[in-house]
Amino acid sequence: MEKNIINKVTRVVKSLLPFYLLTLLLVFSSCSDEDYLGGHYVTDGEGALMNVTAEINAQIAPELAWQEGDIIGIATGYGAYDPTARNREYSCLTDGKTFKQTTDYPIYIKGATNIVAYYPFIGSDGAEPAITLNTQDQNNITDYLFAKVENVMPQNGGNVHLVFDYALARLQIAITVPAGETIKSYRLTGFAQQATVDPYTLDMTYEAPEDLVATGDNIRVISMKLIPQTIAADAAVPAKLILVGTIRSYVIDMSGVELVGGELKQATVDVTSGVGTLEFVPTGAPWTDSGVGGVVNSN
Repeated sequence: MEKNIINKVTRVVKSLLPFYLLTLLLVFSSCSDEDYLGGHYVTDGEGALMNVTAEINAQIAPELAWQEGDIIGIATGYGAYDPTARNREYSCLTDGKTFKQTTDYPIYIKGATNIVAYYPFIGSDGAEPAITLNTQDQNNITDYLFAKVENVMPQNGGNVHLVFDYALARLQIAITVPAGETIKSYRLTGFAQQATVDPYTLDMTYEAPEDLVATGDNIRVISMKLIPQTIAADAAVPAKLILVGTIRSYVIDMSGVELVGGELKQATVDVTSGVGTLEFVPTGAPWTDSGVGGVVNSN
C-alpha cells in the first residue's frame, strides 16, 4: 500500500511539472520583455517601436531650436495608475528633429496611450524624474519645455511627433508714473513660485504663494517668468503688485489673473493720478488703467 501511495504522488508531481516550468518561463520572459521594452510588456509580439520626431513652437522664445545631442525625457503609460515607461532618454540626431533612445530600452506602443515629454532631461534613464518649477529667483530659472500627445496607437507604426512649448508664462508690465517719481522696487504677492510636475500628465501641484521682490534704480518695465496658474478673487493670500517709489507706493489688485504656459501677458499701468483700477481682459488684450478708481491706491 505504501508503494502505491508513492507511485500516485510521483504521477501527480510529473503531471504538474510542465505547469511549473511554463509558469517560470512566463515570469522570466515577462521580466525580460519589461526590461527590454522600456517597461512595456508586449504579449505575443504586439506593439510598435516608437519613432520620435519633435519641434519647438514657443511663442515667448521663438529662437529656440533643437541641436544635435539635446536630450529629452519621455514617459508614457496605460491607464491612470500604470506609468510603465519611466523617464526614457531620447537624443536629437543631426537633422535637428529626429530623436533616438540613448540606451537599450526603447518605448514600444502596445495600445492607446499618452506620450509626455520634457526638456532638459534630469535624473537617470528608467527612474521617475522629479520635475519642479521654481521662479523665486528670477535670475536662476530652469527653462523647461513640455510636450504631450494623447491617444497614440500602435496602428500608426509608432510614429510620434512632439510639439514642445515653454513651460512657464511671462508677464510684462510697463509703468507710467507721475513727474518726479522713481520706482525703486516692487513686490508681487499671492502667486505660487514653486510647483511639482507630474511626469506622466504634466499636472502641477502648487506650493503656498511666496512674495517675489526686486529692486532697481528706475523701474519702468517689469518682466517676470511665472508658473502657469489662475489666481482666485477670494484667494487666502491676496494677489497684489506693490510698486514702491521715492514719492509714494502703489498697490495694484492682481486677483483673477490667469497665466498660461508659453504665453506672454502684457500690461500697461498708469499711476500718474495715484488712484485707478487695473482691468484684465481674458481675450488677451493688454491691461490698461480704466481710471474709475478704487483698486490702485497711493500711500
